[in-house]
Amino acid sequence: MSQPLLPGHERIVVGVYDSDSSWAAVRLAAHEAAAQHRPLRLLHALNWIPDDLSTAEEPVPDAQQLMDRAVQVVAQAAPGLAVTTELSENAPATALLRESRMASLVVIGDGDLARWTCLPLDALAVQVAARADCSVLVARCGAESASGTPAASNTETTSAAGAYDGPVVVGVDGSAGSERALGFAFDTAAARRSELIVVRAWESELSWADASPDTGGELTDTLAPWQEKHPDVPVRQQVVTGSPAQVIIDRSVHAGLVVVGARGDHPLRVPLGAVSQAVLHHARCPTAIVRECAPPPTAGD
Repeated sequence: MSQPLLPGHERIVVGVYDSDSSWAAVRLAAHEAAAQHRPLRLLHALNWIPDDLSTAEEPVPDAQQLMDRAVQVVAQAAPGLAVTTELSENAPATALLRESRMASLVVIGDGDLARWTCLPLDALAVQVAARADCSVLVARCGAESASGTPAASNTETTSAAGAYDGPVVVGVDGSAGSERALGFAFDTAAARRSELIVVRAWESELSWADASPDTGGELTDTLAPWQEKHPDVPVRQQVVTGSPAQVIIDRSVHAGLVVVGARGDHPLRVPLGAVSQAVLHHARCPTAIVRECAPPPTAGD
């Protein structure tokens, strides 16, 4: 998002399924595409295998009805938005991962991850967040918004203001992944006209003692080029002690979006780092898992 996209990478892609979290994802994707002035692609994967190849009828009419319904939801959420649709016979994860190769962002419902005691690694949202070639935005359903009102369910529409109720919260740790997350967060806060809260959390009192005495100043320096690029984004800095994942999760209760890097300090070890896994599992608001390789802006960009 913070660097020019390659041709064909401008669109936002959203997975469409008949569930509350998926309809929340469709509305969120529509608002996001409108805010970023990008086209939106609606994708539904049939993953259809008939029981009897000789007599079974293809379920395309039902899938097309679902897609038509999604188009109507988008039109209500973001009138005038450029929309394309795609029915795929691949498995849902395969279809979305293929689309991620030519997208700026993939949006998907969380599939009610919070009801699981442990993060289900085979869940669609986890598979896509862990393996996509672009950033992934995971929509939530059922959590209360920052204003304390329940999130809309099914195909009920929300206003643009309601979709972005609450600030953007981003966790940083000095890694390249968190730098990309920071760029994504600034760009998104600017598009949403939201406040940005930048959080630097130290795991324990011991790590706090080992931290630089000028951590706040270092964070200010890190933010400077982004604030120069986005001077209209109001920014709050928070340097605190505590588990980074829990600090972000706690702040998600009153946020419109939380943003984390996919793999933190260990980009080659696992698809998702410990913090991104925990935030994906437990955050109370939409969650962005960021992967774009976006260099910090230089003065004058």
